[in-house]
Amino acid sequence: MIRLWLITFLCLTGCASAEIKPTSDEMDRVETVLQQVPCVGDLDGWERRYFYHPEFSDEENARALKEDRMSRPTGYDRSLIEVDLREANFGEFRSGRRSYSDYPPGSADNDDRKYRMVFGTYDLKTRKLNLYHCGGNIGPP
Repeated sequence: MIRLWLITFLCLTGCASAEIKPTSDEMDRVETVLQQVPCVGDLDGWERRYFYHPEFSDEENARALKEDRMSRPTGYDRSLIEVDLREANFGEFRSGRRSYSDYPPGSADNDDRKYRMVFGTYDLKTRKLNLYHCGGNIGPP
């Protein structure tokens, strides 16, 4: 009986899917470009959060709308890294970088506090950074 339990346990743990999140090398590539952006500057002044660009199927979007919930990713584009920076030492944000397998905690929350933030994507294939926002959360920083 113990042998059967052990085999089942090993099979289940070996079959568990690994988290898909940006590697240290990929984050290094993003940060090489980010630190050259004037509104970013010294990376120590930021909580830096990175995750692969999520993809959503039409079916999942329709199901989520019908169930009144957020859509769940059906896959990830591993050539695009989402960049989410928050001003370090403001509230809960701390200096450093983290890699996530999904949206970072609190990233979709409404927040009307005044602090600096940066959002965008980095394309690993083209090595291009596309920033959507670099500045204050609400008005000027």
